[in-house]
Order: sequence, then structure tokens, then C-alpha cells
Amino acid sequence: MQPRVNRPTQPRLAPLDPASMSDSQRTLAGGGASNVVQTLLRHEELLRPWLALGEKLLFSERIPPRERELAVLRVALRTQCEYEWANHALSAVAVGVSTEEIRAVADDAATWSAADASLLRTVDELCSTDCVSDATWASLSQGRTDVQLIEILLLIGYYRMNAGMLNSLGVQPEAGRPPLGLAPEPRASAVTGSRPATAGSGSVDGTWRVVFHHPTGDQDLTLVLRSAAGALAGSVANPALGVTVDILDGQVESSRFRFRAPITTPVTVDIHYAGAVDGDHIAGEVSITGAGTFPFDGRRA
Repeated sequence: MQPRVNRPTQPRLAPLDPASMSDSQRTLAGGGASNVVQTLLRHEELLRPWLALGEKLLFSERIPPRERELAVLRVALRTQCEYEWANHALSAVAVGVSTEEIRAVADDAATWSAADASLLRTVDELCSTDCVSDATWASLSQGRTDVQLIEILLLIGYYRMNAGMLNSLGVQPEAGRPPLGLAPEPRASAVTGSRPATAGSGSVDGTWRVVFHHPTGDQDLTLVLRSAAGALAGSVANPALGVTVDILDGQVESSRFRFRAPITTPVTVDIHYAGAVDGDHIAGEVSITGAGTFPFDGRRA
């Protein structure tokens, strides 16, 4: 790693409190607002295209999610961006990167496959010389299409740009995130006893207060579930932001359930929920297409 450069330890621009957001800011924040989004909401005109480019890169099917997260972690390391590492270490786990691999990103002596090594060298060279060497390019090109190569360069550039912005604004990681260079600790359930390993018993119907554990920050959500003849309807709401999304394609079998709750603002994302009820406890997983799978848990209201 390069010598440590001092970073702000407090925000230079404080994240906006959801209670103080305008209607347009609240709509733009969508289903959740991380510290970076709550900071950039001050400049809505630029936030919109920034989110759009991030959506294209984050949910692209051209670059495997594992490679995407390894590249972003290496950018975070080379730019010493605590915020990027803190969030993407958790995202990496969600898409199948092992904790050993996350630690290896910070180890220049680690052994990688040829494809992974060329990807990480690409990040290193762009962060140090602003150009990929001929040797690295030849290796990176093996087995990758022209479109994938372009997208890799744009991905690295986007997160390198973000690192400079995050570092300079002093955007602080959300609580409980791993420090730069370290892998995340296994996450315990936020609600004791609320994550049944198998389906329990009881009706899924009712209103549920749940916590969705996402790398950008835990989100308090309200699930309203209504079952009938094996079908499930209802909604998912983020009360802090005043956003409600209808449930689609819902299914229920005994105490198990699954449904979709796609969002279109601030980005278009297909989101799948699957879980189980055990009395007044509820738990499961949220799968975000292209971004990984994350836990949620909670209780009946």
C-alpha cells in the first residue's frame, strides 16, 4: 500500500437527514439512502446521471459480479478509500468472494489466477500511471471481449472517481463496516432469535417490522403481507423515506414465502425476497439481481 494520506475523520458536508429532505430528494433516494447518497442529494442534477452510470456498471451482466467486486476493492485499497472498502467488502461476500480472497486483495504477495491477477494489475496501473501496460493488456484481453474490456476500464474509472470524491467530502462508513484491508466479520442477527434456520409455524399474514442488512447501511422496512390460496400480496415500505413498493409474484406455502418487489427509482433493480415465519419472528434473504444476497430479520408489529 502507498503511504497513508490523512483523510477527514468527520464529514465536510453532513449527510441530509431524511426528515429534512424535499419531496424530490426523498423520491430520488428511493428505497434506501446511504451516507453517500444522502450527501450527494444536495446536488440532485448531478446525482441522477451519477446513479444511472452506477446502475449500468453495478448491474451489468457483462462482468461477473465476483470480478467487479474484486476490482472495486482493489480501487478502494489503492486510493485508501475507507468508504468504498467498507461497503464493497460486504458486497463481495454477497456475490461469493471468500473472506480469504478479500484479505488477499490487500496482500501484494498473494497468488491469483491469471485472469484475476491481470484484473488487479489493471487497477494498480490505472491508479498509478493512468494507463494499462502492454503486458497487462495482453493478459487482461485473454478470454474477454472488447465490450468487457471497455466496461472494466469504465468500472475502475468510476470507482476511482468516487474514491476521490468520498475521501475529499469526508463521507464516513456506516457503523459496523470492516476497516480498510480487512474482511467483514460474520453478521449476527439484529433481532435475537428472529432468523429461523427452517420454516417454523404461524401465519405470514400481518404487518412486520424488519431490518434489511445491506452494505450501504441497515434499512428499517415494513412488510405488509396478505395470503390467499397460496398467493401472496402486500407491500414493502421504507417509512423513513416515505417509499412503498407493491409485492409481485408472491407465493406462500405454510410459513414460507417468496415475492418480488422491484424498484424503479433511483435506479431500476429487480429485488426478490424469500423467508419464513416462526410465530412472531420473520427472517430471510433479499436477492438483488447482479448485486448479491443479503439477510433481513424482524418481528410482527
